Amino acid sequence: MAISGARPAQPWFLGWRSARRPTRTGSRPGPRPRRMGAGQGVRVRRRAEARRDIRPLLLAIVIAAGMAFFYLSQSTRVAATGYQIDALEASLAELRASNQQLVSAIGNARSPAQITNRARSQLGLVPLDEGAVQFVRGSVTTPPYWPVHYWSTPYGSSIDH
Repeated sequence: MAISGARPAQPWFLGWRSARRPTRTGSRPGPRPRRMGAGQGVRVRRRAEARRDIRPLLLAIVIAAGMAFFYLSQSTRVAATGYQIDALEASLAELRASNQQLVSAIGNARSPAQITNRARSQLGLVPLDEGAVQFVRGSVTTPPYWPVHYWSTPYGSSIDH
């Protein structure tokens, strides 16, 4: 059964009232309605407009401010991350250049001409004469005084006799 004049409850923050205001009841009648004179209808409308609830507007302002703050914090974080990425890329470029110089220096240090120059200047070494070194030609054999088990394996000797 529907009750005439009833309306559903509305949220308080949207500006609608959830229940009707109680009306005056009792033995005393309410004030007599006045007749409106010239210009009084405008005043009544102005009062009604002045009584409008501003809670929905305040709620919209608070939500907009929250969204603006969130956007500002995110854009600040993105900008800071961008600066960090730029700094790290610059550092990476410097390290790659340094690495390339080190690879070049290692290549120079391993060159035979550089090794010869260092041996002469820093270590005081001189090249040998042509006849100073003699190479022995022949086969390698096991000396007789070495124990046989030293060269032996389970499958036989590791050096050919």
